[in-house]
Amino acid sequence: MSDSHNRNSRPPEEEALAGFPAPDRVEWFEDGRLRTEADAGIWNPERDNKLLYIAGSLKRAVNYPDGYTLDIPADWQPDYSRSPVRVRYQTDRLVLTVTKETVTYDTRQFFFAECFDRHIKHPRYLRENRITEWRPAHLEEMNGYEAEFLHLHLEDMPEGSLTYYTFVKLYNDSPEFFHFSLKSAEPFDLEPVVRSLRVISACGTAAYCLEFVPHISEDWTPETRAYYDRLTNATEIDWGLFTSHGNDGELEQFEAFEEKMEYRFPIVSIYRHIVQEFPAEALQRVSDAGRQLQFTYQYTGTNNTNLSSDTVALDVYRGKMDDKLRELARGIKAYGKPVLFRLNNEMNADWTSYCGLANLLDPDIFIETWKRLYRIFEQEGVHNAIWICNPFDNSYPPCRWANFINYMPPAEYMHVIGVTGYCMTHMGFPSFRKIYEKIQENYRPFFMDWPWIVSEFGCSGGEGIRNDQQAQWIRGMFDCYEQGLFPNIKASVWFSVNDYAPDGSIINWLELHPDSPLTMEAFRDGLKRTHSG
Repeated sequence: MSDSHNRNSRPPEEEALAGFPAPDRVEWFEDGRLRTEADAGIWNPERDNKLLYIAGSLKRAVNYPDGYTLDIPADWQPDYSRSPVRVRYQTDRLVLTVTKETVTYDTRQFFFAECFDRHIKHPRYLRENRITEWRPAHLEEMNGYEAEFLHLHLEDMPEGSLTYYTFVKLYNDSPEFFHFSLKSAEPFDLEPVVRSLRVISACGTAAYCLEFVPHISEDWTPETRAYYDRLTNATEIDWGLFTSHGNDGELEQFEAFEEKMEYRFPIVSIYRHIVQEFPAEALQRVSDAGRQLQFTYQYTGTNNTNLSSDTVALDVYRGKMDDKLRELARGIKAYGKPVLFRLNNEMNADWTSYCGLANLLDPDIFIETWKRLYRIFEQEGVHNAIWICNPFDNSYPPCRWANFINYMPPAEYMHVIGVTGYCMTHMGFPSFRKIYEKIQENYRPFFMDWPWIVSEFGCSGGEGIRNDQQAQWIRGMFDCYEQGLFPNIKASVWFSVNDYAPDGSIINWLELHPDSPLTMEAFRDGLKRTHSG
């Protein structure tokens, strides 16, 4: 189809407006932006076109890339900034999120159970997280679809919060289906909106209308600002390790690696959970050794092992954990040195206590609890924290609603982008290049002007010191760095601790074993190839 034809044609309104009253006015969004009246007659069907037809108190939302229409109250305002993964309509009292999903597992029932219902339909999860049903779950037939409704209420929240949730899966025999998630300040009957959905001919490609401008804190200490500037402008990778004794600030294992690799690792990685005491002594050891601290803090009470009963993230959301958060802020402030502060990594996964699957399928809860701690740091006068936001390389569940971009806080609440991709035994041994090229493809449209840190990663090789696969993978990794394939990456931290099963057996041998000659040689050679000093 020629561009001339595209620009002179009109939207296919007949199909989109079937059964809708004559509209009083129309709002036209192209690639997420509201168009002006001057160009309202120009139609390009290859774009991301969304039209809103308003007739009295009703509004018909036409989503051309996803091929459907939806009738909503006229005062609901659209958010099309993340159209490839979700659309939203909202007021100050409610937010409706609509995603068009695709079943990717063997059966629809298993896909629903794993990717939507795993926790929100679990009686223990509801009981221990103080969530109740405000209306019984029910199934309705609607225009050739089955509509499965679930109505939940998040108890013990501050007055005025959006605590009433309605979830709807609208499906038929097709692998494609629609998911609705409504949260509101009072109970709301979503059934008329769901019943109004009509499928139309799809055209165009959904586009993001989203910008993350790098943020530099004006309140940083001079030393913190100097470290951030050095990191941002670095041409060589700063390396770090997390070891089995790393959380105590013990550096004996570091020194063993350094002797074999003939390199001094500048970054020490430490992890803490919100229920644990602040590790002041461990941080002091890091400071005394002249190392740079990466501090990972997680909203979990069970080390991310019991998501059905771990209420910590929701209690942070409720405002019940502020004393612990202030204790953390004061500890970071007292430390004084620049801190690479990483909060709730791998939030777009299904194995962390603060992920969407364990928190009402609502990535906003992650964002709001992130912002809560950031503001507490500001209130406590913490001026030495460089905030890292660190998703996992693949989003789980494999659904649009769980995509990593839905979890990203506003740019003014973070400073560095964390990237993490592991090579595990079950993955078929993908190369470093393959893993991180995919990450780069996904992240650069949003974060190409940001410094990135591989805040946690590793490769599983052979058992113990017989890690020839790991050595091979490491050589390929340094080839990528030597060739400058990932210019945004400024630092990398190897997770040198094995991955264990519940019975104590080792699933993945991630440890960099100092007695493994092949691994040590690969790392030593790579460091010499990529570092001038």
